[in-house]
Amino acid sequence: MTPPTEIRTKRGRARFVDGTVRFEESIGGYLRALLRDYWHGGSRGQRAIVAGYLFAILYGLGVLAWELGHGRWRLPGVVVGLVGLGWLIGRARGYRSVDSLDLDRIESVAATRGSKGLTRPRLVLTFRTDGKTRKRRLLLPSLYAVDGDEAFERAVAAFEGRGFDVARDR
Repeated sequence: MTPPTEIRTKRGRARFVDGTVRFEESIGGYLRALLRDYWHGGSRGQRAIVAGYLFAILYGLGVLAWELGHGRWRLPGVVVGLVGLGWLIGRARGYRSVDSLDLDRIESVAATRGSKGLTRPRLVLTFRTDGKTRKRRLLLPSLYAVDGDEAFERAVAAFEGRGFDVARDR
């Protein structure tokens, strides 16, 4: 059986082309994935998740804009500081957001199915670059998505079909 040439991710897709895996992820891709995975063909509960999520984002942005408009810098400063701290911790742990990765540089692939409602399914690709070991986290569609389980299995099959021994946590 031929391995999949494309897998869906949380923010877009990953494509296997000429011995590389290319990550095509963006905020627009994330919004399209929300609509595809929850809104279209989804249940009322899944549509409520999308509506609540979009409301929370818009409300949070509104609160930050209101705070900045009134000369209050504490809350926006805390938000920016926490986002920056999370980014620094990820960098310190070796995670990088590469856009393309040669398959022969990948040393291992670890898959975690995640817990429904708690953590998202993901793959962690460990690779070598510039003499250092790095990691690329590949977040997959939620298990609440219309075909979340199938998307996880398809992602694992894509790497197994290319000769990788995918270590599964669960």
